[in-house]
Amino acid sequence: MNINMKYYIVTIGSIFLALGIGIIVGFNLNYDQELSKQQSEVLSQFEEKFDSLNEEKSDLNKQIDSLNEKYDKLKTYVSQNYNLLIADALTNKNTGIILTNEKNDYSEELESTIKEANGNLAFNIVIKDTIEDSEKLKEAAEATGIEIKSSQDCINYIIDSLNGETAKSDLEKLAKLDLIEIKSLNKDYASYESVVLVGENEDENMKNSFELKEKNIISKLKSEKKYLVAVQREESTSEFIKLCSDLNISTIDNIDSEVGKISLTMLVKDESKVGNYGIGENTTDLMPFSK
Repeated sequence: MNINMKYYIVTIGSIFLALGIGIIVGFNLNYDQELSKQQSEVLSQFEEKFDSLNEEKSDLNKQIDSLNEKYDKLKTYVSQNYNLLIADALTNKNTGIILTNEKNDYSEELESTIKEANGNLAFNIVIKDTIEDSEKLKEAAEATGIEIKSSQDCINYIIDSLNGETAKSDLEKLAKLDLIEIKSLNKDYASYESVVLVGENEDENMKNSFELKEKNIISKLKSEKKYLVAVQREESTSEFIKLCSDLNISTIDNIDSEVGKISLTMLVKDESKVGNYGIGENTTDLMPFSK
């Protein structure tokens, strides 16, 4: 588990800086007796503070080791009992997947998780970066006969289509323009209750892209009263999960682990919990257990 120790590093650094400034001042004033006395006091205080911080760091390291050991034991338990824990967890649940970054496409693994839990996959749709292309949007407007001037308009069209009876033909118009990819669209797509959002993105312009794409997707789906879970892999450095949690939807930052997959089934089964689960510094709990 990654426990943030920036506070301690910054604190120690600040103390060294203060000490260095104190020494320089002392030299520049020709060892003024009073300042030398103050400097001795600063040194004494520094040693006490440094010893205290070292003790805190040692205690924290022990806590981290203990937590890592417990997490490893949990992973072993879940791995040994995975099939039993996941069996029938999503019976009668109809869940869709929306992927927003083709570079990190592990949506088929999520499909497998949903199916292993006896859930129904409503759809798996990739919304491409081309929805930010004004020329492509003009072509989309011509193809659909609907006003599409922005990425928000395009996203609204996609989600509105999923509520209707002609989603396949409606969405294929966008697929032909390379605005989306329809990886899967099942016959009972329109009755979906929840959506797993996959948008892990480590590009420099990630935040700008998020504003134009994922934020609009989340806003539209929330207006449709759909339950949302955003997921990310354990070793990812993307800010995707943090940005999603700021919009008050559930997140999982270790979806590539069996612990993360169990968390996903627990959330989709319940469809009411909103929290940030996993092992990163922005999480609130490891798993969405009832309290």
